[in-house]
Amino acid sequence: MKKEEIICIGCPVGCRVVLSINKGGNIDALAGNECKIGERYAAQEYTAPVRIFTSTVQTRNCSRPLLPVRTSKAVPKKLISSFSKCVTDVKVKPPIRLGDVIISNIHNTGVDLIATSDLED
Repeated sequence: MKKEEIICIGCPVGCRVVLSINKGGNIDALAGNECKIGERYAAQEYTAPVRIFTSTVQTRNCSRPLLPVRTSKAVPKKLISSFSKCVTDVKVKPPIRLGDVIISNIHNTGVDLIATSDLED
């Protein structure tokens, strides 16, 4: 049996959750979490980790050179690199409002890239 340690970020406690992994790669047991959040987080992080993707896109016709953006929901961690490549050549122009969709349905994931601030002329 293999042991895997994951630090939970579900709350400020930061529990060190130890997973017992069987030969088939499945979780047999978890220990060290102080609440159900830690249990869920560690299991998710081991089986299918997800992240909110954050980045910036270039602007045109504006005094600000970059606009901060993020995904509308968490995406599989393995897609972060391809999302980064996807936004490299994106250029936006004002006006843009917080929450506006910059790219819809990135890579057919059902996830949108949204603005995290306003962009004025």
